[in-house]
Amino acid sequence: MSRHDVDNAFCVSAAAHMRALLTRRDFVGAVQCYEAQRSQIDTEAGGAEAGEILHLAAQAYASLTNYAAALKAARTAQTVVARAGDSLVLAEVFITLGGILRDRGELAEAQKAYRDAESIFRRNDCLEGQSRALNHLAGLYFRRADYRNALVVLMDAVEIARRLNDRQKLAFMMGNIGRLHTFMGDLAEAEKHLKTNVEMSAELGDDLETLRAQLSLGYVYLQRADYEKAEEMFDQAGSLLVAVNSPRDEVIYLTYLGELRYRSGDYRGSREVLGRALEKAERIGSGTTMAGRVMRHLAELAVRTRDYRTACRLAARATGIMERADEKVELGALKKLLAQVTVGKETPLTETRATEARRLFRRAIDILDESGVRWEKAEALVAAGSSEAFDERKRLTYLFRAEEFYARGRMKCKQEEVSRLISGLGEFSVQPAPVPSVAGNRHDYLTRCPAIERIKKQLPLLTRSDLPVLITGETGVGKDHLARYYHSLVRPDGPYVAINCASVPETLLESELFGYQRGAFTGADQNKIGLLEAANGGVFLLDEIGDMPLSLQAKLLGVLESRKVTPLGGTRQVEIDIILVAATNRNLEQMVEQGTFRRDLYYRLSGITFHLPPLRERKEDIPLLLEHLMRRRGLLKPGQKAGSELVQQFLAHDWPGNIRELDNMVNRLEVLSQSVAEGQLHEVARSILAPEQPADGSVGLFERVEQFERGGRRQQERGGPHPRYSRGYGENQAETARH
Repeated sequence: MSRHDVDNAFCVSAAAHMRALLTRRDFVGAVQCYEAQRSQIDTEAGGAEAGEILHLAAQAYASLTNYAAALKAARTAQTVVARAGDSLVLAEVFITLGGILRDRGELAEAQKAYRDAESIFRRNDCLEGQSRALNHLAGLYFRRADYRNALVVLMDAVEIARRLNDRQKLAFMMGNIGRLHTFMGDLAEAEKHLKTNVEMSAELGDDLETLRAQLSLGYVYLQRADYEKAEEMFDQAGSLLVAVNSPRDEVIYLTYLGELRYRSGDYRGSREVLGRALEKAERIGSGTTMAGRVMRHLAELAVRTRDYRTACRLAARATGIMERADEKVELGALKKLLAQVTVGKETPLTETRATEARRLFRRAIDILDESGVRWEKAEALVAAGSSEAFDERKRLTYLFRAEEFYARGRMKCKQEEVSRLISGLGEFSVQPAPVPSVAGNRHDYLTRCPAIERIKKQLPLLTRSDLPVLITGETGVGKDHLARYYHSLVRPDGPYVAINCASVPETLLESELFGYQRGAFTGADQNKIGLLEAANGGVFLLDEIGDMPLSLQAKLLGVLESRKVTPLGGTRQVEIDIILVAATNRNLEQMVEQGTFRRDLYYRLSGITFHLPPLRERKEDIPLLLEHLMRRRGLLKPGQKAGSELVQQFLAHDWPGNIRELDNMVNRLEVLSQSVAEGQLHEVARSILAPEQPADGSVGLFERVEQFERGGRRQQERGGPHPRYSRGYGENQAETARH
């Protein structure tokens, strides 16, 4: 037997032994076997067999995180195997090499290795290998937050899986595509692919993949604020957990469920669920990103319940974990929480704290922008837009950017929530003390609509009455403004207090309405008067009363009948003299029949009812309201009229959000008009009022303006003119869109 034959026989035997060790996950044994035989491996003359041993050694070293040794073995294997040409073995070596380079952080080199593997598999007509290489490449793009390219690569892999009729792989990839769409903010596409993933995995009897698909789909519903569907999907996933017995997936399930609880207002339930999640996560591994993620959600819960000390402690612990792991999404969310904690402390906001909060908010938004995860960025924008650390103009800019994201993602519930914040900016909302109106200062309700003119004529007849008034109409038609107008007629010298039942969680709504005594519950460090008591002698608006829980409806009815309020944790009854105005966009009569609204409370409220028609049915009000809002924003001088082209654009719009949407559009007009060429309001309006585009990842209006402004700053740094003064808005918009 020749020396060459002996070497080959030795290599075949050694490779078989190492392969068996790797199958048993005995990575230490595989490394020891390789190092004991390394001197006998001829890397110069050795063929595929020698290359296979080096390849197996690279896998063993990588599994033990000895990436330097793994890289050396993989590069040597590549050299040895490449002598035989573009073989399938070489493609497998490139797959292993890509994984090592990825874990070392050399992502550009890893991408090249995966591309080489895919190319070799394709030339050898190996569809399975080609699909695998594309999956690895997509994962690499995902790691780099390049979701668009990851999606393109995965779609290629899907076509190959279809040709192979590999339904298991196809189901798996549908899940990954759905998760990518979730990160990109296209929740409709995410839902479609994840539903396919659930169905295919269930048909295949793959409980683990079905569970993970259900969790991902439930999370899509959670981000869309469709809490009922999210609960249903998490319930289905929970029933599979027993069969699957996967501790890591159980932690993910509990984390998602805890987030659902606090987003839907169940703070006590959220605390219990997230506490279990943290306990299990730390049992798996203390200081892991999984534990840090649970801490982040516990910190979010603490911020919502105004327990800022706990929030600060948890956020600091989680930040240390996420910084070590370079988890950008979590770091951005944590910076947002720390900013909220900085603002939310009980003492009055100082300029030093405001400056620090602004820095943290901006850092959070920048990090989340880099991560490419749009819904977390939108949450940070909403938090910044809701913070008193910024001036009104900057808050509006942040809120408009968030609103645009929700509109493009067809997330109607979230969009309406942000629209309410925009409309309420600078106005009184939930506060612990009354805000009296200036005597003799009458609010007006601008209208040319005959139906509303009739309502305005009837309201003065009620000035001697203290009966409740019910105002109905779609979201944004001006129900709160009519309530303010009524207040100026009936009790102009008394306080006007308002609360939106839909925007305050059930666990906080009761304490906001009725107040509490010190020690009534955890966190009640001092006495607090409720809004009902704060409105004594004036008018109290209960906006969106259809969203008030049944338990509180009973208590409200008792207050209306007794004219007395008892704070939580107290026994003293406080007499109150208020005129109640209730408003809703829901059909209370239908809710009564369904058992979701108390019949006795409905009859008590509906004695005097006024219905406000939507703006699309009273277009005669649009020019009047447009000019009034433009004057208020300084876009028109007193007595100046809006341009006919601008008015026609506003008249042509359908205004599904009614006056609130109109007000928000004028606010946008004011913010954007200062970033573009003067005298081009109708051009800005054309962009604002353009039909909504699908959530396809294209650049939005505010992003285009930001690009435009960044370009202007760069040009100023180079000494050139600012584009605002050198070209029209439309020209710059086209230029930035191309880039």
